[in-house]
Amino acid sequence: MIKKIIAAGLTALFFLLGFEPFGLSFLPILCLAFLFYYAKQNEPKDTAGFFYLFGCFIFVGGLYWLYISIHIVSGAPSWLAIILICLLAAIMGIYYLITGFLISLAFREFKSDFLVLSFISPSIWALAEMLRAYAITGFPWLTLGYSQINNLLVGWAPIGGVFMISYVTALIASLLLLIIIKKRPYLVVSCLLIIISASFFLRSVEWTESMEEEYSVALVQGGVAQEKKWLRSEFLKTLDLYRDTLTELENTNIVIWPEVSIPAISANVESYLKELEIILKQKNIDLLLLGINTRDQNGKVYNSVISLGNDQITYNKRHLVPFGEYFPVPDSIRSWMREMRLPSNDIAKGSNSQAMPKIDDIFLSISICYEDIFGSEIIDFQPASNVLVNATNNAWFGRSIASAQHFQMSRMRAIETGRYLLRSTNTGITAIVKPDGKVQQQLKPFEYSVLKDVFVPMRGSTPYSNFGDLFCLILMIMIMTLGSFIGMLRLKNKNA
Repeated sequence: MIKKIIAAGLTALFFLLGFEPFGLSFLPILCLAFLFYYAKQNEPKDTAGFFYLFGCFIFVGGLYWLYISIHIVSGAPSWLAIILICLLAAIMGIYYLITGFLISLAFREFKSDFLVLSFISPSIWALAEMLRAYAITGFPWLTLGYSQINNLLVGWAPIGGVFMISYVTALIASLLLLIIIKKRPYLVVSCLLIIISASFFLRSVEWTESMEEEYSVALVQGGVAQEKKWLRSEFLKTLDLYRDTLTELENTNIVIWPEVSIPAISANVESYLKELEIILKQKNIDLLLLGINTRDQNGKVYNSVISLGNDQITYNKRHLVPFGEYFPVPDSIRSWMREMRLPSNDIAKGSNSQAMPKIDDIFLSISICYEDIFGSEIIDFQPASNVLVNATNNAWFGRSIASAQHFQMSRMRAIETGRYLLRSTNTGITAIVKPDGKVQQQLKPFEYSVLKDVFVPMRGSTPYSNFGDLFCLILMIMIMTLGSFIGMLRLKNKNA
């Protein structure tokens, strides 16, 4: 048992090293090859247990930074932070348990390594990740496909999104394992060459086109520590800090401030917002997007981005963080959460259909923080949107790897949609990302700074923008069904 725990822990460690900030993208492929081999060699029950341990270790190690948010920033007891992280990991591990059980069962039932590894294992892996992204509220963090964002496999993203990359990555792992165990090596090598060639080709395809005219943008990184953000003594300092950034800018098309850059409800700072409007006119700034809380006529509070200047709209965050921005618990537990110094007040959910701010004929689609890890929701505004905007505050997680992990997922949204991404954060990573996912410019994290550059609006749409995850879902089911059908035919012929 001890050896199994150590092996699962080491596999999870190497898997995590494939993600940012480490970026060793070949390691997850080797890890999957090992996991599939384990499923081949062991019974479904034993495989399910090993995969479950692997999944738990992934999320304990990959989400350790939640400890900073829960204990150090929020002030909850350290024991409670550890329990909550382990509980989340235990829940996420169930997806891997199911994955391992089904793959091992397929090996037992069909008795064909080539069939299971070519048709079934990659599909089960990708479908399990897709289920994790959609089930309940969805949590696609540490999805396999993100680990490949810096290599040629990312060319599959505009077709089927990050889950298509997960499938292709898992397929490569399966084919490598087939080579190692010497099952039809010539056919397998041919398949690998086809995948690599197709990936090179897809990486070179430009699915969208530029609208040629450049627009200037300034992305502000406030660098305000989360522990100070809501202190009364820091409030006026924060207002001054952001206002001063406007006075230092001139002749800029768009200025973007981070999520809740102004720690207040908009109705309580109306005079400040009017002052900003005056500065915008004086400095010839067309549009300011700023994060702030808003309240509607019914008293509901939203996490919002409002626009000031030539076009004035309010975008309210649509996909809220469970147990961070809303709490589906009874009042008794909510009272206990307050005693434990945990957040417990609900933020209202924004409408699924919201207006986009615009400048000239250019539309900007907005996402707030956590929303940009859901590709299926970012494409809700496509192809009408010409550029992606994300306002984020990752200060909750201190100087951890959370910002790098989140930025990796943000970059994928630019690739999937073929759009520039303008990302303004409180403590990092503030950046402009090009439609191919490459970083045009970024700021050093954890300090105040302003990124000034230009971007080009894009038009047109990628296949993923048109069909979302549906294409990948149907393809995975068809491939898995075909493999199962062939397997059953083989068994029937053997028993005949």
